[in-house]
Amino acid sequence: MKGKPCKIYCTEPRRISAISLARRVSEELGERKNDLGTSRSLVGYAIRLESNTSKETRLVYATTGIVMRMLEGSNDLREVTHIVLDEVHERTIDSDFLLIVLRKLMVKRPDLKVVLMSATVDADRFSKYLDGAPVLRVPGRTFPVQVQYLEDAVELTGYSLDNGQQEKLTDLDDDVDVGDEPLSDSAKAENTKMLRGYTSKTRNTIAQIDEYRIDFELVTQLLAKIAVDVRFEKYSKAILVFLPGIGEIRQLNDMLVGHPQFSSNWYVYPLHSTIASEDQEAAFLVPPPGTRKIVLATNIAETGITIPDVTCVVDTGKHREMRFVFLEPIFGFANISLDLMSADSFLDFWKHS
Repeated sequence: MKGKPCKIYCTEPRRISAISLARRVSEELGERKNDLGTSRSLVGYAIRLESNTSKETRLVYATTGIVMRMLEGSNDLREVTHIVLDEVHERTIDSDFLLIVLRKLMVKRPDLKVVLMSATVDADRFSKYLDGAPVLRVPGRTFPVQVQYLEDAVELTGYSLDNGQQEKLTDLDDDVDVGDEPLSDSAKAENTKMLRGYTSKTRNTIAQIDEYRIDFELVTQLLAKIAVDVRFEKYSKAILVFLPGIGEIRQLNDMLVGHPQFSSNWYVYPLHSTIASEDQEAAFLVPPPGTRKIVLATNIAETGITIPDVTCVVDTGKHREMRFVFLEPIFGFANISLDLMSADSFLDFWKHS
């Protein structure tokens, strides 16, 4: 340490990530719970419509959009000494454009330190893009995990379907493929062979389940089974459920809150960026003795945030994804790679496309 002044900005792709990481780092520095963002703390966060920093803040966790807005100024981020781009593998228009601008800014400001972080990124590719930047690999650790599948959940709960209720509902926006053919005899035989160790009731239920929809009743029964079965007692202290979006989170939340099994000694926490920050904080806390919790979140909880006491994860196997397919033919036709464009070239090309 040379004792020089520093101001570090760490970008996060989501609001929840920025807030939860700022709180965790503040606690690990030995700061008190309410010190975050005050003159008594070195850590703060900045998200859209909410900034929790002070003049003493030296480490700011901010969303990518906040840093993009800061770059609109003409001072070349002179007050910032380090910029850390976390979860850089999550390629979005904002993150790609930020990387382009920072690459150009580093020429003007050789003192600016830029760090890219990710657990799954192709490090060599980004190193090449940044003119041979050094790569540091930090070994991680894994924990033993027991994996169970849909047929195991059906077998455990004894869940069954009513054939009359299993008509597939098709949204008006869904593309209907009229060319789909039923499974061949060989495919059915293969599926039956894979489920040979399960009861006939389970095999029949699996054959009827619609893979394009989430069966909330099955998820509810599975959570109730984990909650009461003594075999799963050690796994029921904190349960995390992956769902596609806020609509599904609210629907399952309502079902669990109204379920008699979870009416007492249980906390159910919905976790989503549209929910107020103060209401989400409780999901990261360990519940009091004698109580347990269920956290309902999207797949952001897989890499973007850390809930330390989770002992069981229920994945519905669905997530929403936004794709900007209109960019592909534009860049393909012009034979221009977004990774190799400067900020000015990108803007100029975009205006004339």
